[in-house]
Amino acid sequence: MKINSSKIAREAIEKYQNIIIFHHIRPDGDCLGSQFGLAELIRDNYPDKKVYCVGNNYNSFEFMDFKFDKFEDIDFSNSLAIVNDASSGDRIEEAQLLYENKTTAKLRIDHHPNDSDIKYDYLW
Repeated sequence: MKINSSKIAREAIEKYQNIIIFHHIRPDGDCLGSQFGLAELIRDNYPDKKVYCVGNNYNSFEFMDFKFDKFEDIDFSNSLAIVNDASSGDRIEEAQLLYENKTTAKLRIDHHPNDSDIKYDYLW
């Protein structure tokens, strides 16, 4: 497992065609902002990649007009799941996709201790 380098995160993103970004349960502003901000950063720097955001904002921050992708619209082949701001599987919205290993690889970007029951391929 590779850990603690932004270079590792960038290389992981560059390696996979489809990027699926997750957020934690009961999402707050920094959670949603980092999810959608990261999605835009990837889209701007890698325009040929497909980037998906999964989850739900439960009518919070309606003025932001968040658009979440539906599972049936997501291409899970050659895919990287990115989980940000969530320390364990029980804190991740739509975690069943991670437990079912729908994605090719998993990257966790977080400042919390790593006490997750989900096996990540990359940590930053």
